[in-house]
Amino acid sequence: MRTLRLLPALLLGAWLLQLAYAVEQAGAAVLDKSFSAAIAFAVAVAASGFAISRAGSAGLAASAERPELRTVAIIIAAFAEALAIYGIAIAFFILTS
Repeated sequence: MRTLRLLPALLLGAWLLQLAYAVEQAGAAVLDKSFSAAIAFAVAVAASGFAISRAGSAGLAASAERPELRTVAIIIAAFAEALAIYGIAIAFFILTS
C-alpha cells in the first residue's frame, strides 16, 4: 500500500531525471541545475507521501477514540503536504538561478 502512495512521486522524479539528461546538450551547468531540481522535488514529494501516510493513519486512529482530535490530525497532515509545496518551490528556485 505504501508503494502506491509513493508511485506518483517516483514517476515524476523519473520524468524529471529524463528531462535532466535530455538537457545535457545545452551544457553541464544546465544539467547540474536540472538534476539538482529533480532530486530536490523527488525527495520532498517522497518525504511528504511518507509523512502523510503516517500522520493520516495515526490521525484516523486518534479520531476514532477521541473525535475532538480530528482537527489536530488534519492540521498535522496539512503540514506534511506543505513539504511537497516547499520541494517544488525549491526546484523552481534552483532552475531560475
